[in-house]
Amino acid sequence: MQRVVIWCALLTSLLGGCADLVARRRFEVLPLLPAAALGAEAERTQRLTVTRDDGGPQLILDAVVEVDAKEVRVAGFLLGQRVLLLSWDGERLMEVREPMIPSAVKGRAILRDLQLAYWPAMAVRSILPRGCLLKEQLRHRQIDCGGAAILSVEREDDQSLGSARLHNLVRHYRIAIEAAQ
Repeated sequence: MQRVVIWCALLTSLLGGCADLVARRRFEVLPLLPAAALGAEAERTQRLTVTRDDGGPQLILDAVVEVDAKEVRVAGFLLGQRVLLLSWDGERLMEVREPMIPSAVKGRAILRDLQLAYWPAMAVRSILPRGCLLKEQLRHRQIDCGGAAILSVEREDDQSLGSARLHNLVRHYRIAIEAAQ
């Protein structure tokens, strides 16, 4: 009888671990939210500094982010030259990029992170997979999947598309977002 209990506990533990992994994988492919879910139109110039947790090379991009009722647009600039253009209309993601942008930088991930950082909590909760939970207090937001933190966002102010710090604990990178005044 004791063996059965031990095997059941082990099986439950393994299945729980699998559920955590499934939740994290589902988080990686979250659907993008429609532009209108932001609840307002916004336009902001930002400086994005992307760093890897392992100390790899930094990527610094200036960006113009525009959100209206129908579309989210992000234009990324390096030394004044446009190197990335993203457009999401709720159905189709259009991405134009120059070869100098590392292949690890994915347009879909940029939009997902932008939305997870700034879109209202209710909208973000609506797309989270089972096993994932959004916790929010004042200007701090954290997403947990399977009981483990996978994304953390600290906003510096309440401005739409304002300055923030994002840490993706699954992909091991950080983004410092400095909004122009």
